[in-house]
Amino acid sequence: MTASAETTAAGGVEAPAPATAAVWRSPALRRLFTASTTARLANESARVAMVLLVLERGGSPALAGGVVAASTLPALVSGPLLGAWLDRTPRRRLAFVVNQVLLLGSLLGLLAATGRAPAWTVLLLGLLGGLTIPVLTGGFTGLIAPLVPRGSIRKAYGAEATSYNVAGVGGPALAGALAAGAGADTAVAVTAGLSALALVAVLRVPMPAPEAAPGQVSLTRTVGAGLRLLATAPPLRAVTLATTVSFLGIGALPVVFPLLAVDLGAGRAASGLLFATFALGALLGSVVVAARHVRTGPLRSALAGIAALAVLFAGVAVAPSLPVALGLLLLAGAVEGPVLAATLTVRDNASPADMRTQVVTTASSLKFGAYAIGSALTGTVVTSAGPRAGMAVCAVAQLVGLGLGVLGVRGTPRSG
Repeated sequence: MTASAETTAAGGVEAPAPATAAVWRSPALRRLFTASTTARLANESARVAMVLLVLERGGSPALAGGVVAASTLPALVSGPLLGAWLDRTPRRRLAFVVNQVLLLGSLLGLLAATGRAPAWTVLLLGLLGGLTIPVLTGGFTGLIAPLVPRGSIRKAYGAEATSYNVAGVGGPALAGALAAGAGADTAVAVTAGLSALALVAVLRVPMPAPEAAPGQVSLTRTVGAGLRLLATAPPLRAVTLATTVSFLGIGALPVVFPLLAVDLGAGRAASGLLFATFALGALLGSVVVAARHVRTGPLRSALAGIAALAVLFAGVAVAPSLPVALGLLLLAGAVEGPVLAATLTVRDNASPADMRTQVVTTASSLKFGAYAIGSALTGTVVTSAGPRAGMAVCAVAQLVGLGLGVLGVRGTPRSG
């Protein structure tokens, strides 16, 4: 029996959920989504908490952006390697455990070093927490397809997008609220605790056997094959170009939001409210995708959503008040949630089963790399031109991503 027909879990063997059952009814999927959501919640909280900790202890916006960049940039290298390894190894759980341990160590180190140690130490600690971050994307996402029938796959990925967005709502809101009420130190400490809880949850996640036989093809060749697939398969090429450049702009948000909140007349800790509002909209949008049949092709859905993000982010850049900015961010999130679900569906449809995790982690790593570059560049832009200029850069990046996605779609069947 193949990995698509059974999954070896901590408690035994479980078959995929029936096609007619809601994806949430599968015990295997519930354990998977519990662990992935908790781990992502810790990661999303960490991004905001790290920035607030650096700023609270006297660091510059450039250093704050540098820490975010350091925590995401390693994914450019580790993503393709981790993805290829996860598609081949019977010891998948090890990567998930190591990821949580590294994030926990990074947060505790930042708590001790920020404001006391040299800037390079702070950046190095940020980098430590990001070494295996692709596990949070392709690692968990690659476990879904063997657990659900093909007829339910888009709903399952809608549920996966919901996991991302629950974390996106709760993480920034938690970090912002704790920083406002008890200081950034507390926000970082609680986030470290969440990472420890995720470590426990990971031990119960079902781990499907790999589709690819270990040692069948060298790891280097496997990585190269995955990169070629992303570059040559029109749907993958289009969605990867569009979402990667989109994330170049979205990487501005952790640096822009704390200063934009002040510019709008609220305190710096209100950045958590800006993040949470954006993520709440994304949660609502992804819940709709998980619950309903979507007729529009996933590639078209992704590109249309990025076009809408450009307009809405431009509106935030000129928003006259906090309520207006929050309303626009809620709408932007409602668009971004379905974009993520559509992107995951495109990747699954266009990827061979034995390369599924690698494709997701590699594409996600490109997004993380773009996110890191966006965070680093925006720190400089915000320092010289203010947070609204940083928000405008975010909007322009969406337009550029849309254009590249349209160019990349050449050769794609019209259905999608």
